[in-house]
Amino acid sequence: MLSSEGAAAAGEPRLHRLYAWFDPESAAVVTILLGLFQVLLSVPLVYADLTLPKLFILPLVLGIMIVAAGSLTIANERNSSRLLLCGCACSNVVGLLGALFAFCIYCYSLSIAPTREKCPTPDYEYKGIYYGCPQNLLASYCWSHIVLLLLYDTAAALLHGLLSMNAFRTLKRD
Repeated sequence: MLSSEGAAAAGEPRLHRLYAWFDPESAAVVTILLGLFQVLLSVPLVYADLTLPKLFILPLVLGIMIVAAGSLTIANERNSSRLLLCGCACSNVVGLLGALFAFCIYCYSLSIAPTREKCPTPDYEYKGIYYGCPQNLLASYCWSHIVLLLLYDTAAALLHGLLSMNAFRTLKRD
C-alpha cells in the first residue's frame, strides 16, 4: 500500500523537472539561503558604503523577495495546488527581475568605487603594526561586501531563472 504522505494527487500540479540533475526543492533551499545571506550582508552596508549611501536597502529588500520566492517553491513542492504554483511562478519571476536589477546596481557601484587616494591624516601605527589609511580600509571593506553581494545575486538569478522556467512549464503542461 502506498502512503499518500509526500506524494501529490493526480490532479495537483507539481513542478516539472527540467533536467534529471535538477531538484526544485533543493534549489529552493539554496535560494532561501542566498536570500538570507543578502539580508545579513545588508547590515554592514548601513554604515560602510561610501559610493551609494542608501545601497543597503537593495540587498535587504532583494533578500526578503528571494526568501519569499524560495519559500513558495518549497510550499508548492510539499502541498501542490494551482494557486500556489501561480504564486511560485510569479514570485520567482519577480525575484529574477529584482536580481537582474541588483546585478546592474552592484556593477555600477563597483565601477564608481573610489580609487585609493592619499590619506589626509598621518599614517596610524598601533603596537608596531601598520594599519594604513582608515578611509582606504573602509573603501576596501565596502568593495568586498559588494563583490560578495554580486556573487550571491548572480547565483540567485540563475536559480530563479531555472525555478521560474520549471513553474511556467508546469503551468503550461497542466
